[in-house]
Amino acid sequence: MTQQELTTILASGSGKPKITERRAVSAVLPHHLLAGRLLVDAIEALALQEPNLVILVGPNHFNHGGRIISGFSGWQTPEGVMEVDAEVVDHLLAKGLVVTDEEVLAKEHSIGALAPMLKHFLPEADIVPLILHHDISLKEVDALLEGLEVFVDDKAILIASVDFSHYLTRSEAQFKDQETLEYMKDFDYPALFGLGNDYLDSPASLVAAIRLAEQKGIRAFKVLDNTNSGIILRNDFIETTSYFTLVFTENL
Repeated sequence: MTQQELTTILASGSGKPKITERRAVSAVLPHHLLAGRLLVDAIEALALQEPNLVILVGPNHFNHGGRIISGFSGWQTPEGVMEVDAEVVDHLLAKGLVVTDEEVLAKEHSIGALAPMLKHFLPEADIVPLILHHDISLKEVDALLEGLEVFVDDKAILIASVDFSHYLTRSEAQFKDQETLEYMKDFDYPALFGLGNDYLDSPASLVAAIRLAEQKGIRAFKVLDNTNSGIILRNDFIETTSYFTLVFTENL
């Protein structure tokens, strides 16, 4: 991403981030940059809690390499390098929960698309990038979260980088999103893991955000936004991608 591209995306924000009243322990954001307004508004709101660690979990779109991949290389952005928290990656490696593959990771836009905005709004934060194969199970998600537990304090946030329905008309996408929303509200993991690409591109990444919240005693979330590319582009005939921005906040 160039500086000009980043500036354009940042300018698409509403300028009025939807402030969450309580600290978010996890969130769900898109990685399709057409949804730049949603990304900017959500990340700007999350930045208000000043996390110093962002655990960024997304799909391994090409399903290359190991089942869960991380890496040590920083992410180059127009505003400098977003550094990786090597201690966390070392810990996950030692427990056998991840493998490192810098080549596969560097090509994955579910991480790369968000890094420049995270660096802009959280210039002092470190990242832990994690990309997941399509068939990662709930058991594997739970093991990963257990490995991360010692690092998930009040200065950390887990962000799932997930795009939702693909290749449908905008009305079809809206219908699928409502189905997915009901499964999310019910914390219905079997249903979520059974969804295909016409619903979302990484059930395991989404479930990581939901499951972490549940482990913190959180059984609800706030929908900041939900739309799709057909609505954004005002076109009923294109194949769409749909987007949610969600936050799971601590209970009072």
